[in-house]
Amino acid sequence: MAGKIILNADLYDNVLTEKFGDYVAKPRITGTYRNTDVAADIVAERTEFRPETIVNILTLADQKKVQAVANGKSLVDGFGQFLLNLSGSFEGEAPVFNPEIHVLGVTFTPGKPLQDALKNITFNLNKATTGPVINQVTDVRTQSVNLQITPGKNVIINRANLLIKGDNPANGIFFTKDEEGATTQKVEFFSRSTTSEQIVEVPEGLADGQYKMSITTQAGASYSLLKEPRTYVFPILLTVGKLPEGDSESPDEI
Repeated sequence: MAGKIILNADLYDNVLTEKFGDYVAKPRITGTYRNTDVAADIVAERTEFRPETIVNILTLADQKKVQAVANGKSLVDGFGQFLLNLSGSFEGEAPVFNPEIHVLGVTFTPGKPLQDALKNITFNLNKATTGPVINQVTDVRTQSVNLQITPGKNVIINRANLLIKGDNPANGIFFTKDEEGATTQKVEFFSRSTTSEQIVEVPEGLADGQYKMSITTQAGASYSLLKEPRTYVFPILLTVGKLPEGDSESPDEI
């Protein structure tokens, strides 16, 4: 990665301040890159390898790395360093670990190749059109953040311009399985609906797998009504059921 990498980032009003012209930036996610994609790229460069063999090796490596970190080891590979961390208050003379109040996470430190690649990135900054933005999705049952969702249970969605407003039938919150030809399922039940927070019930019919969550609304800044709906797709895949290999912790904790 010797050359410059030019990415796009969208600017949104900073909801933590009332200062005019103060923005936060979100890089646009350009896609999802899986082990199968890694294998395809390697085969394109070095045709003596079969993609199935590469995927099997990468999957085995992922499993071994997960086991190592789960057993308390500091994992160092070509991507970076991973090690466990604990957060929460431990009180008393003989405190014990309680998963209800203590959070186990993973600390990630980028390795030199990734750090060098980051130095080559520059951004085209674009002021985003007014519309919904999602920062965080919390599963109420498991308390996982930006990771798992539970069908039939609530999730808390936070950020800005989240109010579902307008009579366009496209408006709403949706879950779509991350696979070809998947049917989108719409949220039917809302416990709370404001411009900064939505508490909704995940549709009961979601099968195990990974899902894209999207929100479509005509709500604009300061409770204004837009003529056309705006859609925001949360860039982090949310999992129903067993987590895929290598996704044992929340992306916010890495």
